[in-house]
Amino acid sequence: RDSSFPPQLLECGGNIFDAISIAVKAALFNTRIPKVRVLEDEEGTKEIELSDDPYDCIRLNVEEVPCIVTLSKIGYRHVVDATLQEEACSLASLLISVTSKGALTSMKKVGKGSLDPESIFEMMETGQRVGKSLHTALQKILDEEESLGTSRPKVGFLG
Repeated sequence: RDSSFPPQLLECGGNIFDAISIAVKAALFNTRIPKVRVLEDEEGTKEIELSDDPYDCIRLNVEEVPCIVTLSKIGYRHVVDATLQEEACSLASLLISVTSKGALTSMKKVGKGSLDPESIFEMMETGQRVGKSLHTALQKILDEEESLGTSRPKVGFLG
C-alpha cells in the first residue's frame, strides 16, 4: 500500500477489532463527565450537587488508549488492512495494540498458521509505524470534528 496517504479503513473483513478500537477511542474522546460536588450542611447531611452547565465537565484523557492494527502474513510478506482475497491467502495474522506514542501494549496471533520470530519482529515494526500514523490521523479528525462545535450537521436520530 502507498504509505504517502494517511491510513484509512477500507473494509473490516477480518479487521473488526481495528474498527472497534478506533470507534472506542473516538467515543471515549467525546465522553464528557459532569462535575459533581458533595455538599455537607451543619447537621452533617451530605447532598450531591450536579452542575447544570453542560460545559462544566471533565474530559477523559485518551492519549494512552491503544488502537489495534491487524497484519496478515501472506507468504514471506505481510499486509495491513487485508482485503477478503488477501485474507483468503493468509494462514496467520497478528493483532497489535499500539498507543499514540508507538508503544505496543498487546499482541495476539490468530489463524491456524505459524509465524517465525523474524516475521513477528517485522510485523511489530510495521504495526508500530502504522499504529502511530493511525492515531495521528484519528486525532486530526477528532479535533476537526470538535472544532465545528454546534455548527456540526446532525445526522440520524440526532438530526
